[in-house]
Amino acid sequence: MSTIIIRRAAGLSALAALLFAPPAAAQQPALTIEQAVASARENNPDMLAQRNDVGATRAGMRAARADFLPSANASAGFGYTAPGEQRFGAQTFGAKPEYYSSNWNLGLQYDISRAKLLQPSIARAQHVATESRIAGYEWSLVMQVRQQYLTALQAGDQVQQAAREVERTREHERLAGARLEVGSGTPLEVRRAQVQRGQAEVALVQRQNTHATEVLRLGQLMGVSLAADTPLTSRFELFAPSWNADELVREAQEANPTIQAARASSGAARTQVTAARSQYLPSVSMQVGLVGSVYSAGNIDPLVQQQLSGLAGAYSSCQETNVIRTAAGVAAADCSPLNAADPMVRAAVRDEVAAGNPSFPFGYTRQPLQASLSISLPIFDGLARERRIEEARVQASDAELAVRSQQQRLELDVRTGVLNAQTAFRTAELQRQVAENAAEELRLARERFRLGAANSLEVTDAQTRLSEAERAVIDSVYMYHKSLAALEALVGRPLR
Repeated sequence: MSTIIIRRAAGLSALAALLFAPPAAAQQPALTIEQAVASARENNPDMLAQRNDVGATRAGMRAARADFLPSANASAGFGYTAPGEQRFGAQTFGAKPEYYSSNWNLGLQYDISRAKLLQPSIARAQHVATESRIAGYEWSLVMQVRQQYLTALQAGDQVQQAAREVERTREHERLAGARLEVGSGTPLEVRRAQVQRGQAEVALVQRQNTHATEVLRLGQLMGVSLAADTPLTSRFELFAPSWNADELVREAQEANPTIQAARASSGAARTQVTAARSQYLPSVSMQVGLVGSVYSAGNIDPLVQQQLSGLAGAYSSCQETNVIRTAAGVAAADCSPLNAADPMVRAAVRDEVAAGNPSFPFGYTRQPLQASLSISLPIFDGLARERRIEEARVQASDAELAVRSQQQRLELDVRTGVLNAQTAFRTAELQRQVAENAAEELRLARERFRLGAANSLEVTDAQTRLSEAERAVIDSVYMYHKSLAALEALVGRPLR
């Protein structure tokens, strides 16, 4: 009976080894924490999206500086007027031919005001605030990567601890089987050892899954696809914290990215208040323009007829005048140039009208240069300025209060972080002592079991307490390193 139990146990152990052994795969390149942080800075999509905002603020600064240059505009237009009688009110001006028109305009305008003078300062303040916000986001991302790297390392150490626990339970199972073979043990002890070994193997599988999941999460923060079996090679030593909380608070108040971003936002809000108050000051506008136009008739016959009609009247008047001159004994005037019936006169009139009709579309006639200067002084706009000033003042006050709130919160977090790190260090030291005592307890329990002075339940309890103590050591050590990483994020510099 004992031989059957031993063989079945050996068969189950072999099956478990096949089931829980990791699949063979190519060795992945090692990853250090510095490499993980550098990859996150370069590849994390959220980080890249934050950096895109800098381009907009830089464009705002360039636009604010370029706003001091005069604005220039050029335009051209084309028009058409159909033939017909032109009217203005009740007045009729006779039939007009069709007209084609075109024009061009070139103008310069320059406006200056106190608000415009402040725009570069406002744009610069907004740019600084954006950069500070991005720096704060980047430092927060670095902290997340460090924390996740530590979490993945912690999960890896828990895998190793679970593997050690499996080996201890297998050793106890072999010892229980050996005692059964020599007649000093019982089948119950073997079954109990097999159950504990099975539980340890289940825990190992779960720890392996947790470790792989944490590595994948690290890859997500890094912005890359990271293999689940990537080895993490950075190691961290446990050392006694010896920082002064007051000094760390002073450093954090100066270097913490969140505080710097809040101060930059406060500065930008104060500049907005100054810009809002500048609306009480006058503004100056200067304009210079050149205009050219052409108004060309598509058919000059109506214009020629108008000219000939005028000549006919002048010709009749000239003849009447000659009758009077002749009666008075004065020589008659030459009326032939006014004779509209004369083909030569008609041809001369047509040539004159054609010469005076500009060519379309580029027969421009330039108008004289036009320039103007105007000064505008706002007097009353329905209290809109007062409302904008008050809104800007409230925003500036809120920004200043936000800085004070951040400073108070930061001081509390730093002092709490120092206490947490000190407590975590002391806890890790005590947990190591507990683990050493648990290991010695297990050694004594195994020796007693081997000599037949104790049953397997005593060994099982000792193994459970050692496993719990080892996990507690791992948790306390990494709690210390995570507390230290959080404190570094608050202070704004490494503390190792």
